[in-house]
Amino acid sequence: MAARIGRPVAPDEHTRISAFLADVTGLIEDYCGRDMVRRQSEAFTLFPEGACRLAVPGRFSTFLTVDAVHQDGQAVSDWTWTGRQLVRGAGWGQALITVTGSWGYQTPPASLKAITCSEVIRWLALSPGVESERVGEVEVSFSGASAAQALSAISKASLKPYRRRGAGSITLLKEGPRLDARGPHAFYD
Repeated sequence: MAARIGRPVAPDEHTRISAFLADVTGLIEDYCGRDMVRRQSEAFTLFPEGACRLAVPGRFSTFLTVDAVHQDGQAVSDWTWTGRQLVRGAGWGQALITVTGSWGYQTPPASLKAITCSEVIRWLALSPGVESERVGEVEVSFSGASAAQALSAISKASLKPYRRRGAGSITLLKEGPRLDARGPHAFYD
């Protein structure tokens, strides 16, 4: 932060800046739908539905390495990690699955650091309760105390490459005759 604001960070600013860094990181992770900071040897729980494939939520899948899998407190070893899901030929049954592993970036990309720091600098520049300021023709907008503690539109646009994409849709066409809604006319694709 000191390099980005162009001056040493005063000791009394450390606590506030640390809190803002943690807050911005949390907002970025929530916005992108994935954990960015490396989590080491932590656990998360999955809820199987009896199938052989168990999807791992995107939040945990960024560079996930699975150390152990437990079901009902018992170690499970006959599974395979495909990069998106845990596969087990015998199926997962209905009991909760606990996955222990590590995920997130080893070293966050420079662009994520830049976005995080720019948001913290923006937050530091605003007075509590002030949503925006303008110098020409002096304008100040006031809001609730936490309204400024949100990601800016510019940061959201910059985070687009890191954002989890939902399942898209595709159009499927059947070859051969199709019926028009106006009646039994046959059309060919």
